[in-house]
Amino acid sequence: MKNLLKEMTIEEKLGQLIQIPPFFYIKDLKDELYGPAVELGLSKEQIFMTGSVLGIGSPEEMIEVQKTYLENNRHKIPLVFMADIIHGYETIFPIPLALAGSFNKDLVKKVAEISAKEAQTSGIHVTYSPMGDISREPRWGRIMESFGEDPHLNYILNYQMVKGYQGSSIKDEGSLAASFKHFAAYGLSEAGRDYNTVDLSEYSFKQYFAQGYLGAIDAGAKMAMTSFNTFEGIPATMNEKLIQKILKKDFGFEGLIISDYNGVRETITHGISENDKEAALNSFKAGLDIEMVSATYMKELKEEFESGRLPIELLDERVLKVLKFKEELGLFDNPYKGASRIKHDQIVLSSKNLEFALKAANESIVLLQNNNNILPLSKEQKIFLAGPNANETDLNGAWSWHGSRTNNETLYNILNNNDLLTSVEKCDVIVYFGGEKSNESGEAKSKTNINFNESQLNEIIELKKYNKPIILINSSGRPIILTNVIKHTDSILQTWFLGTKSAEAIYQTLYGINNPSAKLPVTFPQKIGQIPIYYNHLPTGRPKGSLYNEYVSYYIDSSNEPLFNFGFGLSYSNFKYLSLSISKDIIKGDEEVILTVNVKNESNRAGYEIDQLYIYDPFAKISRPVKELKDFRKVWFEENEEKKISFKINKEMFKYYDQNLNYRVDDGQIILYVGTSSNKTLEQKIIFVGGDK
Repeated sequence: MKNLLKEMTIEEKLGQLIQIPPFFYIKDLKDELYGPAVELGLSKEQIFMTGSVLGIGSPEEMIEVQKTYLENNRHKIPLVFMADIIHGYETIFPIPLALAGSFNKDLVKKVAEISAKEAQTSGIHVTYSPMGDISREPRWGRIMESFGEDPHLNYILNYQMVKGYQGSSIKDEGSLAASFKHFAAYGLSEAGRDYNTVDLSEYSFKQYFAQGYLGAIDAGAKMAMTSFNTFEGIPATMNEKLIQKILKKDFGFEGLIISDYNGVRETITHGISENDKEAALNSFKAGLDIEMVSATYMKELKEEFESGRLPIELLDERVLKVLKFKEELGLFDNPYKGASRIKHDQIVLSSKNLEFALKAANESIVLLQNNNNILPLSKEQKIFLAGPNANETDLNGAWSWHGSRTNNETLYNILNNNDLLTSVEKCDVIVYFGGEKSNESGEAKSKTNINFNESQLNEIIELKKYNKPIILINSSGRPIILTNVIKHTDSILQTWFLGTKSAEAIYQTLYGINNPSAKLPVTFPQKIGQIPIYYNHLPTGRPKGSLYNEYVSYYIDSSNEPLFNFGFGLSYSNFKYLSLSISKDIIKGDEEVILTVNVKNESNRAGYEIDQLYIYDPFAKISRPVKELKDFRKVWFEENEEKKISFKINKEMFKYYDQNLNYRVDDGQIILYVGTSSNKTLEQKIIFVGGDK
């Protein structure tokens, strides 16, 4: 690669740091140099110096683009094709927020593996996934792309997703290089408004919001994408502290760093860069390797390197990273790697992939309410089906751009084909399938009102006049405030957007073929005014019930409590936590102790229970959250089965950042909690000895 680098001109080197869409390469550029091409300001010669492609539609299109490019590129350096493969390629799986509720790391890894295999058949080499942004903000449309509000769960699932995408080697066919995003703290966009500012200290970032990115880094992710927002007042795209100090030095990331869409030029509208030249200089100096869908590097930096104002060694270092990445992907050996119509038709939407999509969908459904055990239904019970999603095929959710709704069933058709539908007068139960439409969440889909839809609520109230049990199926890409509808329904299934097999999974859950096991990966508020609300909050000096009487931390028009807590989710089984014990009540230094909980399935129905371990450090150098998830087990119980579930407890669970950003652990008491959700736990106290001085 170093010999190739020596043969390249400065302009050719800068081209390797530019990413543009595929249509630039496969049109008659002499006749059609207009619109976006004019805005980019690239000549035909410059277009065939660029290094990577954003998105591609099919294996045929990839082959055509790559072939045309290689015919016009002096050094025959292959393009690398990148795309947003978020929760499936054509076989669509549940949105990431739904997958997080499965608490099943193996399932999440397998979703990534299948997504990679399908996407590779169209010649895609890199996915802009996973999203490591932790979010406590349900108004933000992109919360659907996240794994929720908890740092530990985010770490685990980002780690597994990267492992699933990349496999044992990104050179292997069927693997994708993972580019985690959005570095950093995009999930904290102020007021839940997409692309908005973020106000966050380095302390809070490292303490609470970095774990998703760290999971991806520790799994070996090859790329990182910067976020649109500012961090400590500087846009992430050109934030030297964020990129050089935190990402590279502190977190040890050595891969490529790419901007988000037009992120370099947006530093101008942020009010930092005065023009394109400053935008290019600021971003390049900060450590950004590749700019997406802008060409400021190529247009503005050539003279800087020719004059010596920027050292050529710095450019060579960046370009060499790109060339070595392409070599690692195997593109110099096979520029058309993966792209094959034959393999596409064999792999994509295969029965095996669809079967796993159904499993993933089943494991992502959360049972929120089940008064009088209305669910599951028996096949003798007939349904009246209502609601705007009853006959909807598009239940894929945002970022399923290759997933066709024509591959999807509707719940109406499945129930009708099984002779389970009847009139409202003759039915045994009313099923109302409501919530959001697929296009109501995702990028640029922020909301100020996340209450359950008022017109849908009125329909449910009208249906209640028939005096039949009402089951609500709530489809959404975010937590929806269900306070006003919960009293009018008997059962509620939170189904999120479940992908290609949505309707089948809902049918199987209604009739007990699937026993729901998912838990909430994010808190559901009672009222909009509670936002942000999350389980791992800090204790207040004036909690309700303290000696200050009315001068305490509470609302005068609502309780402090959420409607549904993080980790909450019911089952058709009945799990009871009987007792908690520990092998030693003092932990010294690096030793481990075993915490054991006795759990019994007190029902005649087998199913999964997700046992959750939390800790609280009541006396530290800084105030610590009232609870923090540190481990979990997803365990299968046969009917009436009792099991002992064990957790290893060690000092790594107790570490935190102090005021000076020292990562430390203290001597003293730790409270351990194990239970079925963050607010329903058994408690065990221990002492740790051997902390930092």
